Amino acid sequence: MTATENIRRRIETRISQGAFLASLLGMAKGDSTDVQEKFVIQLSRIAAQVRGIFENNDLIRRLPYDPKIFWPKQRGRAIAFIDAGVASIDLPSTAPVGIRVGSYVVRPGDESKERESFNIELSLVDDLYSTRGHLFDDDFHDLAKLRDTARMTSETAAAYRLAKVQGSADIIMLHGPLVNPVAPYGLDEFPAFGLDACRTFHDEPQWDGDDTDRQFVPIYLGLLERLRNSGKPVFGVVERSVGRDPVVTRRLLAHLCEKKWLKESDRDNILNGIQAYGLNDTALLDVVLGEGEYTSPIPVNRQGPVNKWPEQWKELIRKYPASLTTYLKPSEAVLPFRIETFEDTPNLDDAIDLILHTSRLLPSYGFPVGLDIVDKFAKVPSWMSRGVKGQHQAVLIRKALESGDPRAITFAKRVLAAKGRDWLFRPEA
Repeated sequence: MTATENIRRRIETRISQGAFLASLLGMAKGDSTDVQEKFVIQLSRIAAQVRGIFENNDLIRRLPYDPKIFWPKQRGRAIAFIDAGVASIDLPSTAPVGIRVGSYVVRPGDESKERESFNIELSLVDDLYSTRGHLFDDDFHDLAKLRDTARMTSETAAAYRLAKVQGSADIIMLHGPLVNPVAPYGLDEFPAFGLDACRTFHDEPQWDGDDTDRQFVPIYLGLLERLRNSGKPVFGVVERSVGRDPVVTRRLLAHLCEKKWLKESDRDNILNGIQAYGLNDTALLDVVLGEGEYTSPIPVNRQGPVNKWPEQWKELIRKYPASLTTYLKPSEAVLPFRIETFEDTPNLDDAIDLILHTSRLLPSYGFPVGLDIVDKFAKVPSWMSRGVKGQHQAVLIRKALESGDPRAITFAKRVLAAKGRDWLFRPEA
């Protein structure tokens, strides 16, 4: 049996597991019977082809899992994990945004009280988009986007605060992407952050910027540049990749074409096959990669096509750094996950080795456990969000009654009686 046949047989065995089973079930909903019958055969062929190309061009690396040797070498090293918790409070009047970013720092092998530390690196409530106690001044109704920009900016600002303190952390991991797409948040009507919020982000009480300076696109870029210039190795670890575009696989194949190691026609045939089955990087690489393997890190620009960039921000968006990106599969039983860092990050293989070993600290778990710990630490409890919302509702109805305006009273009643997003008069699915 040839090496290629061995690869194909192994892949066929694994296709029925994990993300491929979900894809197969999805295909059964609407595609032709002929496509369904050929699913396993075609997928095994595509995955074996990708595996062969990656192996032949040294695009797959492997790390041994050996905790007895690995962890003693990490003794005393400060490993930091960062995540944000957001209070979700949807109200049509004053809708406060509460966000806090927590850090969890652990020093393996340290048996003193300083072994672990928890801290709230940054906390903001209510003043993110206004200095007058409102959520924002402009007529902008997409509260989810406002929360997204607040979270992304806050996490990066907190990572920078931790990075610039001498001895605070030797390596920093963020729960989520390191560099996010910014074009969707550069709309003309998007509100600027409040001055106090910007001063908190920069950790500079005297910072003074105008409305343009306080927009998300320049603020986020400035914080990423500061974080990169800190010299600390910082990684974004993405647990769940959404979307159907195989971004990293596409970039790796493009790299081979640029080097003239792969014909463009062969690349196109592979990508057409991948897209025909709606496979993203996670689904495909779950079969392509084996235990402890990861794809050769490659720069990926996450900002999307230039024609979709807001005109006023094009020059700044061009300055956003690419993410040096890889997918790591810790063990056979779990899906691979995405790892991002800056292109000039030193000792990259050692850092990925650390991420691998922190992902296998718990049985049947395949993600850095420190990120799960800090996620629970920073999370804003639902009872807290409900309590704040209830308080705002009480104030709203009291003020409406005091006004004597029948329209204001009717509106306040609707807010009090609303379930979920009823106040927007949106039909249920």
